[in-house]
Amino acid sequence: MFSIDSHHITASSTAEAAEQLKSQLVSNDCQFVIGFCEAALLKALPGELNLTSPCLFTSSCLGSSNEQQLSLQQHSISMLQFKDKAGFYGVASSQASTDVRSAAAQTLLNAMEKSGRGHLSPQLIWCFQTPGQEEQVLLGIQDIVGTKVPVFGGSSADNTIEGQWGLHDGSKRLSHGFIIAVLYPSVPVLGYFGSGYELTGRSGTVTKVSGRKLQEIDGQPAVDVINTWRTQLGHPMLEDGNVLAASTMTPIARLKSSSDIPLLLLSHPAMASNGCLDLFSEVHPGETLHLASGSTRQLLERGPQVIRTARDIAKLRGMLSLEGAIIIFCGGCMLAIQNAMAEVQAAMAAELPDLPFIMGFTFGEQGTFSDGESRHGNLMISCTLFGGDRET
Repeated sequence: MFSIDSHHITASSTAEAAEQLKSQLVSNDCQFVIGFCEAALLKALPGELNLTSPCLFTSSCLGSSNEQQLSLQQHSISMLQFKDKAGFYGVASSQASTDVRSAAAQTLLNAMEKSGRGHLSPQLIWCFQTPGQEEQVLLGIQDIVGTKVPVFGGSSADNTIEGQWGLHDGSKRLSHGFIIAVLYPSVPVLGYFGSGYELTGRSGTVTKVSGRKLQEIDGQPAVDVINTWRTQLGHPMLEDGNVLAASTMTPIARLKSSSDIPLLLLSHPAMASNGCLDLFSEVHPGETLHLASGSTRQLLERGPQVIRTARDIAKLRGMLSLEGAIIIFCGGCMLAIQNAMAEVQAAMAAELPDLPFIMGFTFGEQGTFSDGESRHGNLMISCTLFGGDRET
C-alpha cells in the first residue's frame, strides 16, 4: 500500500523546530523523506538525524508550505514521508568538487546502488543543489541514464541572497554540493515544468558569454541591448548593481519548442556591470535570447494553472488516483508576490483537494518539459504528482 503524509513544523526557535523534526522523523516508519527548511533552521539541524530511510532536505527562501499551512519569515519545515514498502528509494550526496559533472555521475550511481535496484534506471530522479552547478549536475546525471529519465528538483535558497543556503542528506549538512535521490515508487509518477511568462517579440543572438556572464548580444553589450528592448516596452533601464528585483517581470528566455504553445526556459539576471549581465543559469554562443514578460496576475495564477495541467496529463496517462505532490516555486517569484502568497497557497490546495503536498521556494528550478528533456532554469515552477494504487 502506497501513501504519503505531509508535515509542517513551525517554532519560535531553531532548536525547538529541530527537536520537533527529530521527533517526527523517528516516530514514523517510512521509506523516503523529502523536505524544505527555512535557511537558518537547516543550519541548526543536527549533523546526524539518525534515520533508517533515505532523506533529503534543502533550504528554502523565507519558509515553505504544505497543503494546510504557509509559513514565511518563520522557522519552519515542510516535508513528505513516503510509506511504500513495495517501492525502492536511494539517496547519495557530494560536497564541493572541482569536477561537478563526474561527481554527479558517481553520486547518481551511489544512490542507485543504495536503492537496492542496482543500475536499473529509476522512474524519477530528484536533485537538490546549491546554486552555481546545476547544469553540470544535470549533465552528470544524463551521462549515466541518458536524457529520457525525468529529473526534477530545485536549488537551495536563503532569505537574503547572501549564500547562507544549505542541504541535509540525513547524515550530514552541506553548505556546498548536491544531493541526488532515485525513486522507484510502486505507483506512477509524473511532473510538469513551466514558466507562466510570455514572449515580447524582442530577441537577439548570444555572441559572447563566459560561464553565466552574458557579455554580448548581436555583437553589442548585453545590458545595452536588454535596455533597448525594455525601453521600447515602457520599462525603466537596468542600472549597474543588483537587478534581481528589477528583472523579475522581464527575464531572458530561450524558446525550447516551435509549437503553438512555446516552452520558455527562463534565465534571471542577477547583476549588471560594465555592459554585462550575470545570470542564474547558463546560456551559450549562438543561442537566441528573447525578452520575456510576466505580471503580478500571471504569477498569482500560474501555480494553480501548473497543477491543473499536471492533473490533466495524469488523467490522460491513466493515473486513476493521486496521493500527493511536490511543488517547486521560484523564490524570486515568491518574493515579488509575497503579500499574496497565502492566497496562492490556498488556490493550489484547492486544486489538490485532500491531497498532501509540500512547496519550497528555490533559487533555481530543474524539471522536464513536454519534449522529454530535463533542464535547469530560473523563475520556473514545477508540480510532481504521485499516483495511487486505488481508483477514486
